[in-house]
Amino acid sequence: MEVEYDKLAQQLFNAHNKIREEPKSFIIKLKKWSKNFREKTLFLLNENPLETFEGVNAVEEAIRFLSVQKSVPKLNYSEELSKAAKDHAMDIGENNLHGHEGSDGSILSDRIERYTEWDESCAESIDLGFKTADNIILNLLIDDGSSGRNQRINLFSTNYKFIGIGCAFHKTYNHCSVFVYSKALRDLGQAPNVSINFMQDYIQKTFFKRYVVNKFQEEDPDAPDDTIDIKVIKCNKIVAGKDKKITKKIYTLQDKSLHIMEIEEN
Repeated sequence: MEVEYDKLAQQLFNAHNKIREEPKSFIIKLKKWSKNFREKTLFLLNENPLETFEGVNAVEEAIRFLSVQKSVPKLNYSEELSKAAKDHAMDIGENNLHGHEGSDGSILSDRIERYTEWDESCAESIDLGFKTADNIILNLLIDDGSSGRNQRINLFSTNYKFIGIGCAFHKTYNHCSVFVYSKALRDLGQAPNVSINFMQDYIQKTFFKRYVVNKFQEEDPDAPDDTIDIKVIKCNKIVAGKDKKITKKIYTLQDKSLHIMEIEEN
């Protein structure tokens, strides 16, 4: 069956907001999944068999999660973030990749900044293989093999307000879908409404109150709990027509996803 990727992206946007607004409505879908395992391989109608790490146990854990998950606000659709998502989907599909780094070495923030400015934080989730909206959302929710369940966190996070989605053919997995999230957006070159230095004040006020759970947080309280690596890049960026010095902090999480923050230097 040929997939209309632009249509699938729209269906994914609707399904993504559906699970945020009505989490329990997806429990029945998960229960159907749980009946289609043979050992750790999932067999679904009109989908390729999926070899999983955790098998049905991860599905049952996701059911327990949804049973207590509260409704969260819908995300706003962003055409600019969708362009960034589609760029990456087409890139990893054509070049047979599967991670968050592009074939040109680009990372998430690079791709977003081709089309718009983002504030405070951004994130990216990737699904490989599935071709229907519900199955893709359920796969992100289950987040098989990820101890931090970061793609699930992205699904329900109230930290992000905007989302973009892009889908494409993949040479190995047949289909790939990319989800890009951001808390706030601005036009290219537009100054932020709130100084992005606000995080420095926040850090000073809360650093000694925060429980440190990994070695990275000893030096950087912004580091998420499941950080396994930090890369800091100093760069210049045009903001409101002025050349600004920016520190870009790129956190690699346990599931190899990236969490990125920018801080403007004084």
